[in-house]
Amino acid sequence: MSYKITHSAEETKQIAAELAQLIEPGKVISLKGNLGSGKTTFSQGFAKALGIKRAVKSPTYTIVKHYPLGEQGKLFNHIDAYRLEEGGAESIDLESFINDDTITLIEWAEFVIDYMPETYLEIELEAVDNDERKIQVRTVGQSDDYDQLRKEWTQNWKGL
Repeated sequence: MSYKITHSAEETKQIAAELAQLIEPGKVISLKGNLGSGKTTFSQGFAKALGIKRAVKSPTYTIVKHYPLGEQGKLFNHIDAYRLEEGGAESIDLESFINDDTITLIEWAEFVIDYMPETYLEIELEAVDNDERKIQVRTVGQSDDYDQLRKEWTQNWKGL
């Protein structure tokens, strides 16, 4: 599993932005980590790099937030599954959000694991210190596309 240590919220956002610049519609990203580990910060950097101008907050109460992308009909789906820890994952119909016209980022994906696609990119964030975060990434399932995406993204970490 590849990993990177970031030393500030801005650096975490920059790492996320680098991934956003590489990703294509049809992909799913899982974000794991304890409360305060940087999942929302990562999501904000990711969304901004996709060209989303509105403030991106974790959709904890709405669970799903859709943001139109520049391309006609393309969407960024930001899902926060935290409230689904005790059940109810089937009620959001996760499969309906995942298609060739969407990029889907799921915070707390472990709470909807039974509804996740066979392959996706899993990113785990861990608070190391006040501002330091350890970011680990792996491909779940077998996918040349996701493996290539992961390799391209992590090779860019060398410059930070």
